[in-house]
Formats: sequence, C-alpha cells, structure tokens
Amino acid sequence: MQLGNKLFGYEASFMPINASELRNPVMSQVAVVHFPDFHFDYYSIILHRTKPQVLMLTNENGWSLPWFVPYEHHFGVVNHINRAIKAQLGLDVTVLRCFYEDYSLETKAGCRVYAMENHSLQWKPPKNARWFEFEELDSVKFAIAKIRQILESWFSEISSNNISEKRVPWAKIGWFDQATAWINSQINSLGVSATTQIEQVRSQTRSCVLKVSTTAGKIYFKATFGKFADEPIITNFITQFYPESLPNLLATDTQNNWILMVDFGSNNLGKLTDVTQWEEALSLFAKMQIQAVAQVDKLLDIGFPDRRIDKLVSQIEPLLADNSALLVPQNEPRLSETEITTLPCLTLQLMRMCYELSTYGIPQTLIHGDFHCDNVIVTDEKFIYFDWSDGAVSHPFFDAIFFLQDITQQLPDVIDVQVRLRNSYLEPWTVYMPMEQLISVFEKTQPVAALYHAIISYEITQNIEVSHKWEMKEAVPYWLRILLTQINLTI
Repeated sequence: MQLGNKLFGYEASFMPINASELRNPVMSQVAVVHFPDFHFDYYSIILHRTKPQVLMLTNENGWSLPWFVPYEHHFGVVNHINRAIKAQLGLDVTVLRCFYEDYSLETKAGCRVYAMENHSLQWKPPKNARWFEFEELDSVKFAIAKIRQILESWFSEISSNNISEKRVPWAKIGWFDQATAWINSQINSLGVSATTQIEQVRSQTRSCVLKVSTTAGKIYFKATFGKFADEPIITNFITQFYPESLPNLLATDTQNNWILMVDFGSNNLGKLTDVTQWEEALSLFAKMQIQAVAQVDKLLDIGFPDRRIDKLVSQIEPLLADNSALLVPQNEPRLSETEITTLPCLTLQLMRMCYELSTYGIPQTLIHGDFHCDNVIVTDEKFIYFDWSDGAVSHPFFDAIFFLQDITQQLPDVIDVQVRLRNSYLEPWTVYMPMEQLISVFEKTQPVAALYHAIISYEITQNIEVSHKWEMKEAVPYWLRILLTQINLTI
C-alpha cells in the first residue's frame, strides 16, 4: 500500500462533503485494487478550457471540489474517475496526475486529489457550480479548509509555469489530444474505424494507457517516458523472434515512446490455479532468454539498457550510502535503523557476490525486469509476455524471483511449488550445465537478484519528479529487506 504524500506536512483526516446535490454513481465492482476496510474520498481539480480558473461546487457546508467515493483503490487506475465526473457533471475529462494523496493507516481513511484536463469546450456549470480564479480563494467559504491549501498550491504551479523537466508528457495539458490524433491516424491507415471514444485507462509516472473499441476489436495505446522509454524498441525487437508470445503491435512511435497494440485479453497467469501452466510459462520464457543470448550485441546496439553485472557493481555503494532512499516515511518503515546502519557495511561482500556470479558460466541476456505472473497472459494455449518497460540486458536469473514470490501467494497449497517452478525454469538452461549445478548457481543468484531490483528501483526513483516519488518510495526498502533475508543476515 502506498503511504501518503506530505505536500503540506499534514496527515489528512478528510471528511466527505455533503454531496446530496450530486449524482454519485455506483462504481463498477471489478477493481484492480480494493481495500474493503478502507475509505477513500476522491476530489478533482478541473481547469477551465481557456482561463486559469478551477471548477467548484457548493452546498450548505460551503464550496469544494467535485467529489466521489471510489470502489477502485489503485491510484493509477483512472478510467472510473473520468466516468464519475462525466456522470455527475456531463464533463469530458482526463486525469493529468494525482496531485495530492494522504491517508492514515490508523483511521483507515484518506483522500486523493486529481488534476484533470477539461475537454468540453462549450460546457456550462450547473446552478450549484462555478469557475473560480486564484484571487477569489480568500473570500470563499470552503466546506473543507484543506481544499484551500491544495488549490493555492495548484494555482501557484500553473501561474509560475514551473514545471519539472521530469514531468511525464501525459501530465501536461494538450498531450491527450496529440495522442488521440496519432491513434486515430494509425487506425484509419489500417482501414479500421473507431466505434467508441478513446478512453484513458491508467495514468501514473511509469506509463499511460488508453483504449478504443473499433470495428476490428479493442485496441490499446501505451506511452512511456524516462527510464521506461525503451519499451517500443524492446517489444519490437523481441517480436521478431517470438511473434506469438508478445503483444501484436499495430504501430510504434519511438520518438514519443508510443505503442499501439491489439487487445490480448485479461486472462493473466495469476488467475490460474493449474501449476503446470505456470511451469510451462517459465520454461518458454527461459527458452526466449537463451535464444536472445546470440543477440546481446544487437540488443545493446539498438538501445537496450545495459544492466550487466559489472554495471551493477558500480551502483551498490551509492545506493547503500543514501539513507533517504532506505527510509520509508510515516508509520511503516520496512528497514530498521540497525539494518540501515548495517547495509553500507555489506558493500564489499555484495561486490564479491556479483563478481562470483559473473564467473558461473550463465551468459547475460534479455531480462524482462518486472516478470510478475500478472504480466503473462494465457490465451489459446499460448503465453503472451507484455509490459517490457523494465527490459534490459543482465543476468537472466534475476527475473525468476518475481514468479517465486507470486506463486506462494497464488497457489499456497501446492506442495514444493517454488521448487517445481524453479526446476521448470532451469531445465532449458541445462544446455549450459547439469541441473544440479544450475540449482546451486540459481540459489546463489537470488540475493544478487534482490540487490539488482533494489538498484533499479533506486535509479527509477531518482528520475521521478519530486512530488511523485511516493509512487515508488517503498520499492528500495522492500528489495533490500529481501536481500537481507536471502543472505541470512541476523541483526
């Protein structure tokens, strides 16, 4: 669970406004993330199309932002937010970014405030709503005092135009129109017609996903940025070797880091209880990695991130010396002060482990980087591996750590399930050494795998806009805790 963003040094205790004059829609009961015992209130900062004004609504308690209670609790899943505003106000909007998040684990309540782009040029507010300028805020009676501070911060940003260079493109006004124009151009060139409006599905610092229904079925669009910008290149290249095991790409724009692909369904491996399908998915993936060994130089030449072990070694010390990256603010730190103090002392030991790993005889090759069961789709007895934004060249055994974690949660009652999956993954690698030796190498690899993912998470966090680091802040401590467990360090 993500912890709150302390934009104003305050742990929110938001109470929902009286929204009796709004039509609060019943949200879909299909959610990516839902915490049954947790209450969220969602508020929307909706900017006027042509003026620096924000929409607010009034009731007997005063003025506030448009509000609803969501069923979906993942901050990056946004289609339900756009639909709620459309249902309440008749406005066509898309989410720019989650501008503010705060909640209390003690009270199990919190709020999020989303900045939104208004796409309804001719829309007029109902009688209980109006547009407000910054200068008017001091004279407004707010239903919730905190809303004033949030709006002052928002107005300050847009008036100064002080936009971080790390701000993702889809969080900027005008980007959605550019993306939809490209999507329409591509599907028209394929002789396909849209049957619905283009819908925003997800929006966070890692990526933005849109979808549209067409005469040829659903089509999805994905945009990436920064450390994830290589996904079009990676996906395009791997598709040449395993076209049936990757998304069917209709078009790519490597300059903008855009992908257009055919819908491949939602039957991900995590929903399946047949362990043999998990084994088959791992075995096929290992074969893909082995086939890519001969292509490593080509992978690097066309732009795959070079995250081989020698590069990893040079990043250990900077990570373990940065206490701010190891601490999780608020009330649930994943690393104790003793552990944080001890980690830098492990630098030489971890460097030695990396060096030894490079001598074991397993070639470095293609890795997925985020190889969870939910990133594998099962369809027509095929496996589709998607979401390659973390793809790179590194040690292949770094990927399996995700699957071995997932399987204990998904199939906890299967006897020796981790051993079965490990062996299914390793069997294709017997072209390099006997199984017994492979198992030994694999086990020695797993602490370094945790270290790898901690380093990559740290690298990603360093390149995220400051106000959005909360999206990734738990990742580094999480992986370092696994590292400590793997090397059996007793503190």
